[in-house]
Amino acid sequence: MELSLNQATTRPYGLAETAAAAERAGIRHLGLWVEPVEQTGLAETRRILSDHGLGVSSVCRVGFVADKDGAELRGALDGVKRGLELSHEVGAPMLTFIAGGLPSGDRDIVRAGQRVRDALETLVPFAEDAGVRLALEPLHPLFVTSRSVVTSIAQALDMIRDLPVTAIGILIDAYATFWDPRFAESAAAAGERIAGYQISDFALPLPEPENMNGRLFPGDGEIDFAPLNGAVRAAGFSGPTEVEIFNDDIWALDLDTIVDRTVRGFAQATRSAEAVTR
Repeated sequence: MELSLNQATTRPYGLAETAAAAERAGIRHLGLWVEPVEQTGLAETRRILSDHGLGVSSVCRVGFVADKDGAELRGALDGVKRGLELSHEVGAPMLTFIAGGLPSGDRDIVRAGQRVRDALETLVPFAEDAGVRLALEPLHPLFVTSRSVVTSIAQALDMIRDLPVTAIGILIDAYATFWDPRFAESAAAAGERIAGYQISDFALPLPEPENMNGRLFPGDGEIDFAPLNGAVRAAGFSGPTEVEIFNDDIWALDLDTIVDRTVRGFAQATRSAEAVTR
């Protein structure tokens, strides 16, 4: 398994600094985010990546449509279209799509899911034109009201089953889905739908007030990565595996420390993957 450093893990540091640190650490891929790329500029982003010999495993993130309609929904869809164009320009094979949380005035998760499904169907031709897959990412059920009505791999697969696999896939995030007793079964069912794979670790208690920022370096929490990694590999996914971390304490570290601990945590978390797949 090959490491890709997601830009979220080094959020306080600019792309040029992160790219240089990644190259020093022997990392060959980055996962980028839309907003930092827009701030850096496409031409400068491509130059930085080229100068440091780095490929792009993904771009994060767009979507958040489950609680929107009318002008707000049209704005979100326009943002996806811009994200697809940006992803194409930096050579990313996939763009992460987050469903969005339950609207405060309508807690019907079925209706919210249908809005997500309708949005993805609308976006199929734009993904195909860009040559970039939209990757629907299930998030942990803790975030169903705030970030995503899609909380499992199986649910994501059901939502996109009849959409073209070349345009719409899924992103499996170990932090978000390790809890699922059907993980291995669902990963096998996903097969070629798996557009990306991310790892970071989970532990309680979550921080307040932003409980999303409780992700840890692989190996520092409670997740048993070996069966997860093995299931994703057995399902046919062979692309780079991203480490994506949101954590204020980690962001306070110096850049080389963050990258070094990412590399060491990744090595620990993926050491037994080959044995599992054999």
